[in-house]
Amino acid sequence: MANRFWVAGTETWNSTAGAKWGTLSGVADSASLPGTGDIAIFDALSGGGTVTVDSPNGAGVVTVQQITMGAFTGTLDFSANDNNVTLSTAFSGTGTGTRTLNMGDGTWTLSGVTGNVWDCTTVTNFTFNANSSRLLFQASAAPSAQRFLSFSTLSYNIIEINDPADSSPNPVATGGAATIATLILTNVGYLQIAGGVTTTITNGFSWNRSSSAPALLQSQSVNSGFTLSVGGAVTMDWIAIQNCTKSGAGSITATNSFNLGGNTGVTITSPSGGARIVSG
Repeated sequence: MANRFWVAGTETWNSTAGAKWGTLSGVADSASLPGTGDIAIFDALSGGGTVTVDSPNGAGVVTVQQITMGAFTGTLDFSANDNNVTLSTAFSGTGTGTRTLNMGDGTWTLSGVTGNVWDCTTVTNFTFNANSSRLLFQASAAPSAQRFLSFSTLSYNIIEINDPADSSPNPVATGGAATIATLILTNVGYLQIAGGVTTTITNGFSWNRSSSAPALLQSQSVNSGFTLSVGGAVTMDWIAIQNCTKSGAGSITATNSFNLGGNTGVTITSPSGGARIVSG
């Protein structure tokens, strides 16, 4: 793994390295392109301006370990060519640099299995354009610990979590009062929503589990519940729900599910066979 620092200011991030990358911040030492195991860093010494992304790792593809841009003072533009982006660990946009991210219309796949996989905790001076992108969290293996998706107050197009099937899932925890147009959940066994704020989901969605592998939906905070503002019909099956308040014009209906208390505006129907969840 190596760090690769952008040092070229307004230029195109493509398959030509030239003098665009450095091994140290602000040092134009003609470093090689960031590859699958490297971190692409855009910081305060990157030169500002607009970095146009154009297939640096193949036709329409960006494949690196991580992209970091919290201290950047320019625009990172994926929308000009709508590249698909694969990050093996994480994306970090947290910081205070006067920066812009245009995600474009491609699919961003993040396969990290632990830690802060999407970090937009601090969005001061951050202009964020999701465009028509699909943000896919797809762990490369059964996650070994809790993962954090720090969405902040940003607006996203499609967010999908599609993990390997896991009989003892670790939690996926979201942070921030985000707005998500479309949410897709597949093989998600344990979801924690940011407590004390409202997460807005514009469209309806379905989350289906089974009697042998029910899921848990609860607040990330032990001190406050969470609010889901939904604009469409949300249906769940075999989900245990705790401290969820529904708002918005949509509905939340959970069948074969479990009311763990503290829920408001959520219709929960227990399994007919007297099934129960044993915790601890």
